[in-house]
Amino acid sequence: MKNTNWLCLMALIFSTSVSAEQQTLALDTVVNSALQAFPSLLATEQRITAAEGEYTAAEGGFDTLLKSQNRWSIAGLYENQNNDVVLEQPTQFGGTTFFGGWRRGSGKYPDYEGKSLTADDGEVRIGVNIPLWRNRDIDRRRATLKQADIGQSIANHEYDQMLLDVQRQAAHRYWDWVLAGQRLRIAEQMLNIAEQRNNAIQQRAQAGEIAQFEVLDNQRAIIERRERQVAAKRLLEQSAIQLSLYWRDKHGEPQLPTIEQLPSFPAEQPKITESYDEAVNIAMHQRPELKRLTAQSEQQKTELELQENQANPAVDLSVSTAQDLGENPNDKINKPNRNELYVGVNIDIPLQRRVATGRAQVASANVQRLKWETQAIENRITAEVKDVLSQLTATQKRLALSQEQQQAAQKLEEGERERFDLGDSTLLVVNLREIAHGDAQLQVVESTNNLFKAHADYQAILAKFAIKPEQIQKL
Repeated sequence: MKNTNWLCLMALIFSTSVSAEQQTLALDTVVNSALQAFPSLLATEQRITAAEGEYTAAEGGFDTLLKSQNRWSIAGLYENQNNDVVLEQPTQFGGTTFFGGWRRGSGKYPDYEGKSLTADDGEVRIGVNIPLWRNRDIDRRRATLKQADIGQSIANHEYDQMLLDVQRQAAHRYWDWVLAGQRLRIAEQMLNIAEQRNNAIQQRAQAGEIAQFEVLDNQRAIIERRERQVAAKRLLEQSAIQLSLYWRDKHGEPQLPTIEQLPSFPAEQPKITESYDEAVNIAMHQRPELKRLTAQSEQQKTELELQENQANPAVDLSVSTAQDLGENPNDKINKPNRNELYVGVNIDIPLQRRVATGRAQVASANVQRLKWETQAIENRITAEVKDVLSQLTATQKRLALSQEQQQAAQKLEEGERERFDLGDSTLLVVNLREIAHGDAQLQVVESTNNLFKAHADYQAILAKFAIKPEQIQKL
């Protein structure tokens, strides 16, 4: 029963479905699939949508406002009716607000409310309110709009950061999957060698050419190498499952790559053309974290500018004109309608100014905090560039040395096998040579894997998109 379950699991992971593609799975295919449907990336994408909504809401601060006030005196000494409609239009031009309206007052009013009475067709008025000190250079509406605009940039930088992270992780999982396939190939190759020579060794033992225990030693080697094969298969299953999180089908669901889709490592090694100084300069200009911090600093500077402005006295100039329409109900001789022009200055002086002072202190502290965070990230980026270049150099050297070691181990294996065939060696020594050659092959593929993963790190550190945001094809 256990064997049946194990076979079912293997069939589930490595079987070829009708819809699965059987050609070699390329890294670009995996990365593009991840960028289309990886959940964390889709979640970050919603921040862009939310930021767009925040900007639309901030634009609403300049929406035209319609006000209406209606009042009827239905009992009392003076019975009258008042209707008042006003349109207000805030603008970004120095905080200026335009307004216009119509009102109508009819009925009886006491002398001290005589102005409430209008001509038969009411009174129209227009005017403008111009800030001269507070709210002139910046006000809450303009500050919120500017911050919302910057917020869209911040959301885009966060999305770019997630793009880089997903591309890096997808590349790591892909190369780990390729490495696991190479491990399985080497394990099966070593197992085949031991199995193929088993009959020949038994015949030689029966003929008395070699000792009987050599047969037992080869059987032990077969068992050991089968164990290595099982471990290699498990590692391939695990890496395939991990890769499936990034390689997704047309519905955005994880799909398992098959063993038939396994490629080999590219023969051509990735090359680095930038010097250390050039790489640092590129990273400093391209990394989304720095762009995000710069944008966040601009938001806080805008808030600081606003609060410093809010600490000033409010001195507003107001100009308005009004004209009655129709006949004056108090004048039956049809005198001309009233024309009025008003000029006013409104002053509002905060005495303690604690609200603006406290908020300015918060904004100033946030600006300084973001400055130190920026410096910390710049230092980290410099260290990352230095480290990844060191890693690439060391990995290339290790790869060259492991290739030389593999070639030497192969020659020793072949020579020891010839000596064994001539009776000058034992199977124990041959087995050790084969294991040394297999280990050398593993070192080669592991060094190759480390090289390609280091190159993926290098691209992410320099913010080089393998697939740019505008190239992503949505599902």
